[in-house]
Amino acid sequence: MDSPATAAEDKGRSGSTREGIPLRLPWGTTVIAHKPYPNEMRDHLANVRTFLAWVRTAIAMMGFGFVIAKFGLLLRELPGHHIDLGELHLATIIGSILVVLGGVFLVFSTLDFLSVRRQIERQVIAFSAVIHLILATVLVAIAVALAGYLWITGFQ
Repeated sequence: MDSPATAAEDKGRSGSTREGIPLRLPWGTTVIAHKPYPNEMRDHLANVRTFLAWVRTAIAMMGFGFVIAKFGLLLRELPGHHIDLGELHLATIIGSILVVLGGVFLVFSTLDFLSVRRQIERQVIAFSAVIHLILATVLVAIAVALAGYLWITGFQ
């Protein structure tokens, strides 16, 4: 036989509405605040930390892409004939791709953050490693492209 506390917890877990109080946010939106389940607050905070790590990764990718693209433009402006113009365009292309990929990963990480947030509230977690595998694959491909670029330009 279930105790009243256990029955109330089961009721909340089964998707029924949890009791809560209306809370007005500073920008005018009203939400229903509820008492968190055990560890729910810690899970939400971990989700936010993970999201912020993805944001830092996206910013780093965009910044690195910007540096690569601008470095190619800098080499083009230096006096002399150091590097073929076709190779400079490769730096601009790789840099631009990195900037765009940083933005794409920012969008994916935001969607992942919102998905995990909903899952935490429902107390059902379905982990997916897709975004992590995509990032790893893209970064390996970029590393190979940059290594090739450095190899080609290093012998001229």
